[in-house]
This record gives sequence, structure tokens and C-alpha cells, in this order.
Amino acid sequence: MKRLILLIGSTETLEYFSLQMAEYFLAAGREVFLWDMGKPAESIDEFEKIPDKENSVLITFNFIGLGREGQFLRGGVSIFDMYDIEKICIMVDSPVYYYRFLSRNTANLRLICIDKNHQRFVEKYYPFYGKVGFMPLAGNLPLQKIWAEPGILGRGDITVFDTPMPSFDKWKKRNCDILFIGNYVPLESLYPSIKNLGDDYRDFIMDIAGEFLKNPSLPLEDVLMDRLKKEFPDSSDDEYLQACYQMIYIDLYVRNMYRGKLVTAVADAGKKIHCTGKDWEKAPCKNPENIVHTKGSITSIQCLGALQDSKLSLNIMPWFKDGAHDRIFSSMLSGCALISDSSNYLDEVIKDEKDYFKFDLKGPEETAEEVVALSLEKIYNLEKSYEVAVNGYNTALAGHLWKMNAEYVHKLFIKKT
Repeated sequence: MKRLILLIGSTETLEYFSLQMAEYFLAAGREVFLWDMGKPAESIDEFEKIPDKENSVLITFNFIGLGREGQFLRGGVSIFDMYDIEKICIMVDSPVYYYRFLSRNTANLRLICIDKNHQRFVEKYYPFYGKVGFMPLAGNLPLQKIWAEPGILGRGDITVFDTPMPSFDKWKKRNCDILFIGNYVPLESLYPSIKNLGDDYRDFIMDIAGEFLKNPSLPLEDVLMDRLKKEFPDSSDDEYLQACYQMIYIDLYVRNMYRGKLVTAVADAGKKIHCTGKDWEKAPCKNPENIVHTKGSITSIQCLGALQDSKLSLNIMPWFKDGAHDRIFSSMLSGCALISDSSNYLDEVIKDEKDYFKFDLKGPEETAEEVVALSLEKIYNLEKSYEVAVNGYNTALAGHLWKMNAEYVHKLFIKKT
């Protein structure tokens, strides 16, 4: 039975995902090795003590550990290749972000996407990797003890939040009416990068951005490839894929356009909205005093604490049109009444007015207007909001935990090894 290697000490959010998967694997009787990238010397020492390193499977996110980081190299060779360690990578963003990694054709690597459009895209343009898994992000649960020791092999004393929903009387006393989780990226901070692309290319990029603003149901990667093929019909697929990677500013521009519009519209309507994340003081808001925000980044456990003190969680998805983000299910597991746009996948697993409150993406101004009306309606109808929060909690608890995702990875990729 192969041990499982998971990485911590890099991106905090992805570390939190790894810890929750590790908890399941340990409970299932699997041997787990946690490599702490923040403590490379200690992790290397612990790894070197393993007698049968080849009897391992690496589970990582976003190619962390596969990007030729120094702590994983021996004489310029990856230790995972040196010991013929199987590798599973879960990509939590569009594959256009990962061109440099995907184009390497890394051997013995299996891929998982969190969106079915991403899955189809990778299978079409990177057939070297074979069948790609689909696994939407799950909801986070608070872990009372965060593992920090490299090389842990036994089960830690970890308790997850699995208590019933609070009573209505207790729930309505939560301090925050409306919470938004996520950073704000000022659009003007993206302009220098776009400006340096050259006039023709910049106009091309902004024209595509305008296409998404007019029709927000379009998948990012499909539109980029279609536009590039029409504009440059004689180029190769690899040249198109390189160009997509250079056009990720479109994704950042469009998603932050919507994100800023939604939050500031609620604030300008006279309602306090709490934001966990960076740079909300830079949002163009007429009533900035109504945006109550944290300074700088906060941890996953701090986000969950904020959710558990909130009645409504306002969310807008990243440009995932057939998948799910963890904020969806984390909000539901924390007992919030979720207000969010949807996706093809979410329409299959959660129901509007039952598990959450759905708004449709239109143009940024129209969407913001709808969100304001919906948010104010639900905050003044707490009985209905609580009913939806209870249903959402039960739905997420029954089928959208990282435990289920770990079971999926185990069944699909690891069970026979």
C-alpha cells in the first residue's frame, strides 16, 4: 500500500485543502507524509529516512513541487522522477494558467480539473496525459489543530466542525449581515501589463474582455482559442496555447470588474458589507465607510471564522462555467445563506431558493443591481434566509466535503496501488 505525500508550507489555501485530504487518508489507514516547504531542511531529512521512497504517490495542487523548486531537486533531477514516484496534480484554476507546466509532458503524472470545461480542454490539447479527472472544489471545515510537523505518519488529534446548525434565535444574532470573501485587484493595477502588449494586441485583448462582459456565460479557454484561431488561422496549437497563457489578464480583468461592482453596489445602497481580503480600500466606492474590510491576507481558518459569524455570504464565482469553487460549499457548511451566481455543474447539485439564492450574470452594472436587490430582500427576510442556510448546510455536509474528494482521488487513482 503506497504512502501519500502531500505538500504544505506554500500557498496557504492549498495547504488547507491538503490537510483536509490528509485527515481522510490517515483515518482510512493510509500512510501520509507531509512535506513542509517552509521547512525544507527538516522535510528533506525526514524524506531521506524513508526506505522505500518509490512506494509513494504525490498529491499536489497547481503543480507545486513540480516546478523545479530547489528543495525537490537532486543534481538537477526531481526527486519524484528519481524515485519513480507517481504524481497527481489538481488544478484549481483554468488550464490556460498552467501552459508552462502542461507543455512539459511530465511523465507519470495524472491530472484532475475542478471544471468540466477545463477537463475537456486539457484532454483535447494535452492528450499526452490521457484521461483527466473531474473533481470540483469542496467546502472547508475548521480544523482545530493544524498539522505542522514534517513527516507525520500517525493520526493527529484533529476535530472537525460537524455540529448541527444553530437555532434561528442564535443564528440571527450573528454579527455580520453580509460577508464577501476574496481580495480586490484594482483594475488600474492591470493596465501597465496590458499597455506593454502593444497597441494592436492590447485592442485585441480588450475586445475579448468586452465579449465576456456582454456574454458572461462563455468559458474562458474556449473563447480564447476560438478568437486566436480566427485571428491567426495558420498558427499551431502550441502557439495558440502560449498566447492563451499571455492573455490571462483578461480573466483577472473581467472577474475583478464584477467583484468590485457587486461589493461597492451593496455598500453604495447603504448596507454594511464585510470583506475578508486585500485592497478593498482601493475599490471605487461612493460610500467606502460601508465596506468593513480586513487589512492584508487572512488564513482559511480566519475566513471560516468570519463565515460562522455571518448571516449571508455573497459570492461570485471565478470564471468556472461547469465546476465549483470552495467558497460555495464553505459558506453553506458555515451556516450562511449563500447568494451566488451558478454554473452548469452547480445547477445539478444545489437548488435556487432551497440550498442558496442564485443571481444571473449579466453585464456588470445589471448584475450589481440584481445583487443589491437580492441581498437587501434576504437580509430583511431572515426566516427564509435561515431556512435556506439550514438546507444548504445539510446539502454540503452530505456531499461536498474534502473527505468526499479524497475518496474520489483514492478510488480513481490510488486504490489499486
